[in-house]
Amino acid sequence: MPTNTLPPWLSDAMEGLAAGDVDAWTDTLTEDAVHEFPFAAPGAPERIEGREAIRAYLTVVLGHVRFGTLSGVRAREIGDEVVVEAEGHHHDAAGGDPFDLRYVWIITLRDGRMARIRDYMGPRRPGGGAA
Repeated sequence: MPTNTLPPWLSDAMEGLAAGDVDAWTDTLTEDAVHEFPFAAPGAPERIEGREAIRAYLTVVLGHVRFGTLSGVRAREIGDEVVVEAEGHHHDAAGGDPFDLRYVWIITLRDGRMARIRDYMGPRRPGGGAA
């Protein structure tokens, strides 16, 4: 049955990203983790392989985005899979303008760590929702 909260380990990782701590996220990954973006915009990566490559990617992303809160969370844990629906409320790192993104994440776990993340992210929309 879906819940309105993220699993604690994922909530902690998201809070870390919001604080600019890439390690809070990458510490939850397996060494060979894969992060996929099936709806990637032209020119954006569709697949990043390995914890260190994901760390490098997120370091660049944090130069553009200040991660904020999530609302409308629906999370379901099914064996070694976690499915999350949520809306993210973030800010542009350069100008501070708010924007929102809708997410669906399908996360496969191995030994308690994220081994595969399929990140279905909607287009960036003007923000102003929950902060």
